[in-house]
Amino acid sequence: MDSTRISLTDFVDFVGRPSMTGKLAKVRDIKHRGPYTATGDLYRPVREAIIRTHAASTTKWELRDHLTRANAGGRFDNIAEAYLGWWGQRRIEWFEPGWQIGSLQGLPISVNPELGLEIEGRPHVIKLYFKEDPLPHTLSDIAARLMARVLGEQTPRDAAIAVLDVRRKRLLCMHDGPDLDILLDAEVAAFTALWAQA
Repeated sequence: MDSTRISLTDFVDFVGRPSMTGKLAKVRDIKHRGPYTATGDLYRPVREAIIRTHAASTTKWELRDHLTRANAGGRFDNIAEAYLGWWGQRRIEWFEPGWQIGSLQGLPISVNPELGLEIEGRPHVIKLYFKEDPLPHTLSDIAARLMARVLGEQTPRDAAIAVLDVRRKRLLCMHDGPDLDILLDAEVAAFTALWAQA
């Protein structure tokens, strides 16, 4: 796969495709779409506003100010309200969540959870999910298991690894069942095989 890196988000999108035809289409899209550009990253402003708010250890209401500056035409209003609703009365403190390019069966995957949050005293490493469609727990488990495997010792001991489905205010913590690694490895193998033919 030469120097290509697959993002965690792209890999989870691939896993979520219900058919091999859909998976192949996703691989082709990734392989031929060209380099990343900030202008093509729809959720970058809201993602950065959330990170900035927590990293600066400000109150949750500062998030509104950060989003107002980034909020072209109010398109993130619903997401901001949902995130503030999830935050609620929780006591939250920031820590660096870590970042790593992992290699699973030779597939380089960029693992970059946005948030390291100590919530009510327990550390959580969190990937943000903003899309309209609800995130099934099976996909959040795959994403969280991938984060756990790649980040390894960067993750605080006893940390919960999770995906936050922001629009639905659902923090989906990993259910680390015995088959999760088997499923993850099977998806990596499928991605790699399709990439070679795409």
